[in-house]
Amino acid sequence: MKTHCPPHADAQTNGKARVAVISGSTGGMGLAIAAKLAASGFAIVMLGRDLAKLQRARVQLLQQTTLDVPIWVQAIDISQPESVLHAVKEIEQLTSHIDLLVHAAGDGPVASLLESTEEMWQHTVQSKLLGTVRLTREIGRKMVANGGGQVIIVNGVFSLQPDPLFSINSTVNCGLAGFAKAAAADLGRQNVRVNVVNPGATQTALWDEIASNLAHKFNISLDEINAQVQAKIPLGKLATVEDVAGVVHFLTTPAANYLNGVAISVDGGSTSAL
Repeated sequence: MKTHCPPHADAQTNGKARVAVISGSTGGMGLAIAAKLAASGFAIVMLGRDLAKLQRARVQLLQQTTLDVPIWVQAIDISQPESVLHAVKEIEQLTSHIDLLVHAAGDGPVASLLESTEEMWQHTVQSKLLGTVRLTREIGRKMVANGGGQVIIVNGVFSLQPDPLFSINSTVNCGLAGFAKAAAADLGRQNVRVNVVNPGATQTALWDEIASNLAHKFNISLDEINAQVQAKIPLGKLATVEDVAGVVHFLTTPAANYLNGVAISVDGGSTSAL
């Protein structure tokens, strides 16, 4: 029989479990972040486009955590303003407060500038960039009204070192970096901190898809692609989703209380930018 324990003190506010809203929570990275935060005592609101996938991910999460915390799901399409507004209203019916928003949704295609299409640009800008803006703005309002909170944006190392093979992601990631800095300066005055985590190449189903596309593009094997990428990483291996989730969790602890507007790279030292 599964034993349930009360939430850890670090994940409580005034004796109540802190609430984390996580976008992209059905993906490998988002689900790992949700699991890490739930294990530390956060109540979790899982966001995603596919309700069936959300429900399956919720079952998986419930099986992983031994803590007695609520885990809710809410369907949302962050590329649609009306969907964001509706989802936030629904979340308000679940909980009286939101302490943490983690963005782990959205990514762009493998495409150089001349290979890219208008549709690729529109989709990625609407979902990854403007989706983050919309959700941060609407939940940020709730955090300010409740006296504070924190936003963590899972962005990417292309914000520091753009890659010509990923022209769309590089552009959007740089835009998100600027947005996070501006939002941190703005919302920080109202006790809402905004920080960024920049993963490098990370072992996920999405990475497998990217690596497969690169292998096809350069007519080499998948193993060769992975070997080339790992050779550029001083630590000699890809990140795991647990590596990224651990840094997100650190930002929620008292040790990180004075961090605002920072970006932490989780890339094994592969980024040469200062």
